[in-house]
Amino acid sequence: MYKKLLSVLALLSISNSFIAQESEDSVEEVVTVGTKASLISAIDKQRNSNLIVSVVDSDALGDFPDTTAAEAIRRLSGITVENDQGEGRYVNIRGISGDLNSISVNGALVPAPEGGRTVMLDGLPTELLDSIEVYKSLTADKDADSIGGRIEFNTKRATSLDGTLLKVKLDTSYNTQSKNSDNPKMALTYGSMISDNVGHVLGVTYASKQIVTYNNETGFPAWDTDSGNIFLDDDWEMRFYDLTRERTGITYDIDMVIDDNTSVYANFLYNHYEDDELRNKEEFGKLKTGNVFVNSSEINRIRRDAEVRKRIETRDIRTAILGGETLINGWFTEVQLSHSYAEENDTDNVDVTFRSKTIDADDCGGPCGTFFYNNPQKVGLALSSYAQGVLYADLNVDAWEEDWSLIKDTETAFSVDMTKDGFTFMNAPTTVKYGFKYRSREKKGDSNKIEVDDDNVQALLQSEFGPYTRSWPFAGQQFGPHANENLLYARKGQYTGGPDYDNFSEDFTTNEDITALYLMGTMEFDKAVVIAGIRIEDTNYDTLGYNDGDISDVLTATKSYTFVSPSLNVKYFLNDQTLVRGAIWRALSRPGFGQANLIADIKESDGDGTYKGEMGNPDLDPYEATNFDISIEHYGEGSFASFGYFKKNIDNAIYPLAVANTTINGLLFSELLTYVNTDDSDVDGFELNIFRELDMLPEPFDGLFLSMNVTKTDGNSSLTVDSGTVTFPFRKLSEDVSNISVGYDKNKFDIRLSAVSRSPYLDYLADDDIETVQKDLDNNNIRYTDDHTQIDFNLKYKINEQMSVKFDISNITDEPEFYYWGTPNRLSQYDEYGRTYSIGIRYNL
Repeated sequence: MYKKLLSVLALLSISNSFIAQESEDSVEEVVTVGTKASLISAIDKQRNSNLIVSVVDSDALGDFPDTTAAEAIRRLSGITVENDQGEGRYVNIRGISGDLNSISVNGALVPAPEGGRTVMLDGLPTELLDSIEVYKSLTADKDADSIGGRIEFNTKRATSLDGTLLKVKLDTSYNTQSKNSDNPKMALTYGSMISDNVGHVLGVTYASKQIVTYNNETGFPAWDTDSGNIFLDDDWEMRFYDLTRERTGITYDIDMVIDDNTSVYANFLYNHYEDDELRNKEEFGKLKTGNVFVNSSEINRIRRDAEVRKRIETRDIRTAILGGETLINGWFTEVQLSHSYAEENDTDNVDVTFRSKTIDADDCGGPCGTFFYNNPQKVGLALSSYAQGVLYADLNVDAWEEDWSLIKDTETAFSVDMTKDGFTFMNAPTTVKYGFKYRSREKKGDSNKIEVDDDNVQALLQSEFGPYTRSWPFAGQQFGPHANENLLYARKGQYTGGPDYDNFSEDFTTNEDITALYLMGTMEFDKAVVIAGIRIEDTNYDTLGYNDGDISDVLTATKSYTFVSPSLNVKYFLNDQTLVRGAIWRALSRPGFGQANLIADIKESDGDGTYKGEMGNPDLDPYEATNFDISIEHYGEGSFASFGYFKKNIDNAIYPLAVANTTINGLLFSELLTYVNTDDSDVDGFELNIFRELDMLPEPFDGLFLSMNVTKTDGNSSLTVDSGTVTFPFRKLSEDVSNISVGYDKNKFDIRLSAVSRSPYLDYLADDDIETVQKDLDNNNIRYTDDHTQIDFNLKYKINEQMSVKFDISNITDEPEFYYWGTPNRLSQYDEYGRTYSIGIRYNL
């Protein structure tokens, strides 16, 4: 921790050279995105806020080569993003994973299309949004379920119009791996006043992008050691992905001003995401190892699978909001009714595995091959001539699988907020605000996996489905022939007969009702603004599931609890240039739906009235956290620096574990694989932000500017398992996160070179296998995501006041994603995505 402090203080001392002049401009936190105009706009919003908040302003959205909303946020301090297929998907705030944060659009919660609480943001295009605000401290008028923070997506409001609004964006891109330049991206925003008191804004966007990925991967547990030398002891895979992601979005906002005190509004958002994916998987399993050497091992037994999956998955997010504002007896009254819906539909797919026979050293007349580990990210494989002939021969079908999965998440909310100024507290003008909110949420999962392995299907040969061999870029590896995915897809449903509606093994329904009341006061002293408040949230939760998928064996559970969340936010002005912020508040995060639902496989043990097996835990308590923040901020002319410290004391962290002689949901279990609340966890860290316009330089270099932020975070969790107490990093926490942007913004040119970097973080424990966590948890079966640095380039040239052209390069250094078990020499997953070039045109009326 002291090394962390010293390193940040060293960076802060460097910033002193940037802060040499005075200015009336001030910021809370500088964002490394957008032109200087958008930076200034974000700075103003952040400075005016009485909370700790980071802002991405409207002009900044799309200025960088960001495809998704998650990628737009990652340039803010303390933010890390989990990627999927090279695109930003999940957002972590200050080392806190996405399921412990909340996301809303125009104040309405965004439900999660997947089975948990984490919202996937790779389907939400930035072009639908007007601004993004990341709140790192909370006041009593905000929902308390945000341990890491709260992300607010805002669309354009008609009340902000100044004349007619028209924006058009047209882009296309080329990736070095897909080698396809037909990747259109289009966006239109139009707004105008319909009459003197009614205005509306319409936004439409469409994008299509092909992604090609080359992959190496291992099973679990993948690795073992012999005399200190590691060797593969489980499946090793090469994977090829070719997918097209389409994103369609519509937003519409209409506002009506009735009189000076009263207005009403409605806004709507629709987002559709379609992922058309081909996956070829070359898997070598049934491994038995012979001699082990320093960087290689001999193979005495091996089998090959050639698996083909074609899947078309869709996700939808919809929000509808009706609201109004008026004055009632001197109280400014806000009323809002919202309805949000998310759906993930994975019902259109086919997955077929062709399998060779298993061969061993007797068949091969010695070792069947050798694995080479010189490059830990790309394992080499050399097969004997006999093994090649058998493993790459015409293969039979081993399994024909089709998944049918549909997840729906719905929330309806109603809120009333009342605000009135003119009060006095401690001789300070005081504004009082109080309110009520009711939220009702339903999460439903309906999943079926249909697998056919009968003799008729297994008699099918790979040669019947037009096998072909693709080129493979990794040296020392051979990617064999795979069946034509379109020929397999054409027979979808022919062997399975469609979904098995009588199988309820993965089905659940969960309802969650939350009622909240709050009271807060904002006091304005001569040199300080103080906001103190309290929020009380009452949660009623019920869930229904099935034991072993049996419709006649229904399991139900209910749970109720109340959470009290006091909060205090202070902004104190030391002088015209320097201010200090401080905040302390309580927050919670409710258990994940997958952790607390009653998907179960349990049975009575030995007729003694006890049970054993595997089941979710509806008795789980929510995460609860006490959060503390303090920062100092200084503003100079064209410059800014801030330094802050934060700490989170987290109770009731949830991890998978095996328990014995425990009662859950009224049943006594002699043995149970489930989820439990564990010991306390602490997360703390420092944030440093620097911004400087380099206008002291001679022309033409006076258009240069620098923006950067650094976050240092520390946090651990502990679990008591069979081997004792194991301590490991708090999940998804990167100790080091940094962003830097060097830009030039003058006359017709706007140029930026940016880098986003994070250190490794813990991805998950023991492949999420509860029994392994309990019996054999150590560092070697903890999966980590390796450090990652992405460098992007952006150039925009202004043709005239209305039109500009742009050119982007993303992932300039072709940075891969790498995951490992325990140490970087134990491969878990390695993916390469290539470099992407894009060109586009912008028109603003």
